[in-house]
Amino acid sequence: MTFLAPWALLVGVVSAAALVLLHLVARRQPATYLLPTARFIPDRQTLVSRAASRPHDLLLLLLRVLLVLFAAAAFARPVFNTARRAPQRLVLLDRSALVADSARAGADAVAGDSVIEFGRGAAAGNLTAALVTARRAAAALARRGDSVALVLVSPVTAGEVDAATLAVRAEWPGRITVRRVAARADSAVPAALERAMPVSDPLGPALVQVPVRPGTRSVRVLRTGSASERDRDFALAGGTLVVWDSAAAPGSAQGLVMGDDVVVAPLARRTIERPDAVVARWADGAAAAREGAIGAGCLRTVGIGMPPAGDLALRPAMQRVIRGLVAPCTRATVSPASDSVLAVLRGTGTVAASSALLGDEQAPSRLVPWLLGAALLCALLELAVRARGSEA
Repeated sequence: MTFLAPWALLVGVVSAAALVLLHLVARRQPATYLLPTARFIPDRQTLVSRAASRPHDLLLLLLRVLLVLFAAAAFARPVFNTARRAPQRLVLLDRSALVADSARAGADAVAGDSVIEFGRGAAAGNLTAALVTARRAAAALARRGDSVALVLVSPVTAGEVDAATLAVRAEWPGRITVRRVAARADSAVPAALERAMPVSDPLGPALVQVPVRPGTRSVRVLRTGSASERDRDFALAGGTLVVWDSAAAPGSAQGLVMGDDVVVAPLARRTIERPDAVVARWADGAAAAREGAIGAGCLRTVGIGMPPAGDLALRPAMQRVIRGLVAPCTRATVSPASDSVLAVLRGTGTVAASSALLGDEQAPSRLVPWLLGAALLCALLELAVRARGSEA
């Protein structure tokens, strides 16, 4: 048998010892003697206190001690130990575009492991969201095993750690095994267009100073239609394919947000159905541009309709937005997380015990109502014994 709140037992033992000490201090009426001056003594009951070598009112003391111990045992929430169960293992597997070799990373999960993949399709995984998911999934595993070992398979870069990661890590009651895998090399290269953009194009004024460098690592911008097979081959070979069809007529003023830049202008909106990572948004939160990895390159879809006339492309904020949307895709910042962050992620001690993971979800045994009933019975008997003593 184990107790979910063993501190309650300690409180009960200390309280029982205090009761015994109190019963050693006897308060009783002194002996009566007939003296001629007794008329000068005030007519009231006199009690004296003295230490006794052994406690008085043993029955009352026994009932009070049992009352305290039964109540303490009930509040300690006893749980009967069941047969030993096999330990469980939970693997958090980073499937983002940041992982250089996803197949090798997945080899860390063996048969019988519970695997949670995170970051699939994204530029980089988010460790905070992954740890929250693991904490929720661990409750089901804890009911099947005595402990749950958490294994994190990820490059663990600085970009995957945010301000809440370490706080969420503290919610896992045990150590975490961190297996770092190789990160994909940073794909951030200077922007270079595959072919020059004419100045007559609404995007042309913003890209007039961007160099032209034909090749697989350059950027191909499609202004009309959809991507062809040759365009996809270009992206698979490592190029950045930008599908930016702004043929739709601009409507009312729209708010466009990308990074720290905000543009309010009459822009046309086009719905983007691809479930890729969002790189720019409208003021209402809808996706204005998305990008996703294709082979060694990526495909970026832009749903922003530029006005055919005006000086919008010459405004500094809009120029930064346009150049950012036709820049090579940057999958992630590959700088590794610091050693101190890794040390906190790993933690110390043993793997997480099932009782710690379940917490209040683990129901106490049926012994608790009986213990409370015994405590109540002792309280009633103590009242009855005291009432009989006062009558006597």
